[in-house]
Amino acid sequence: MSKLEIDVTSNYEFIEDNIYDNRGIVLIGGTRSSKTISAVQWIIVYCLRNTGKEVVICRDTLVNLKRTTLKDFIALCYGLGDYPALAPHVTINKSDNTAIINGNNISFIGLIDDPMRVYGLRNDLFYINEAVSTYIHTFRQLNQRCEDGFILDCNPSAPDSWVYKLEQRDDVKTFRSTFEDNPFLPESIVSEIKGYEPTSENIDNGTADERMWSIYGKGLVFKGSEIIYQKWSTYVDEDIEGYDQVFYGLDWGINHPLACVRVTVNGNNLYLKEVVYKSNIMDLSSELVPLIKKDFEIVGQENYIICDSAEKKSIYTLASHDLPAFGAKKPAGSVLTGIRKVQGFNIFVHKDSINIQKELNNYKWKVDSKTDTVLDVPVKEFDDALDAIRYVVYTYL
Repeated sequence: MSKLEIDVTSNYEFIEDNIYDNRGIVLIGGTRSSKTISAVQWIIVYCLRNTGKEVVICRDTLVNLKRTTLKDFIALCYGLGDYPALAPHVTINKSDNTAIINGNNISFIGLIDDPMRVYGLRNDLFYINEAVSTYIHTFRQLNQRCEDGFILDCNPSAPDSWVYKLEQRDDVKTFRSTFEDNPFLPESIVSEIKGYEPTSENIDNGTADERMWSIYGKGLVFKGSEIIYQKWSTYVDEDIEGYDQVFYGLDWGINHPLACVRVTVNGNNLYLKEVVYKSNIMDLSSELVPLIKKDFEIVGQENYIICDSAEKKSIYTLASHDLPAFGAKKPAGSVLTGIRKVQGFNIFVHKDSINIQKELNNYKWKVDSKTDTVLDVPVKEFDDALDAIRYVVYTYL
């Protein structure tokens, strides 16, 4: 391969410096920080250095992939706009969304559109653009059939995405960047991004936006006004020095987790601990009842189990095993009223109750996509344990 002269940013340099000695690279950052361009640049160079490789480039949907990543790929290959031509002899087949560079096959896939395509799909390298919009099992299917490694990128728009947990692996290296790491940005775009910063001048101009500045300006996760339960902290068992009452909240689920939460009430404090958080519990008598009774023994007193009242037969099953199970009150408007009541307590979550913590980080109000207005409509996600807690608070507190 003849020597290439290309302009690169710190994202490209990070990939080049780390990918050969590690399993994967995760690029996290704000808008226009060059994550995508750098990843695609490096993949093209990878293809020019090798032959006979199978490369997968993907993101959530094929429509989004064509609008963003594939468009950048074509521009970099042919040298469109301000880019030098890296692979002008590329062969692109638009009908089956594939390309060939130097004898390497590149497939472009929408992961949500065609989820089964990754099953059994051997590859040498894969790249997921905006990885937080995809599913961890899809990543695992690609990764377990991958020879050389992977590259992921994302904006930090999901507070508790599986992508961030990859940082815990010793063989995955993470790089965070912002628009300030991209020296090739036009000043007009830099000015627009800086306009999100909540300075007094930007507030007066009406451009300030804390969420946009955090995610797209600074490249950081933002827990803004759309997060329903914003104030909570963790505790260990020894932190509860006395309590008024212990309840259990239970939200039924099969494919969704069945969540049972111990709710310890101490004045205006709620202490929350997972008892059960598990999908596909089919036999309540043999699988669920022993787990709840074990926790009852720890507490050592009579307690009420407040259940989703929609499953009357399941409530009867618990009651038939000498568990004081009752249906929650669920009149019209009880969801919003219950949320407001829970918000009125000081919330403490046991340090080991990671699923409750995950739900608290991700349970959101719906946001109007046209106006960015936060609506009084909770999004029906990340709410299994939180519904169980709400049943207790609305019904008995």
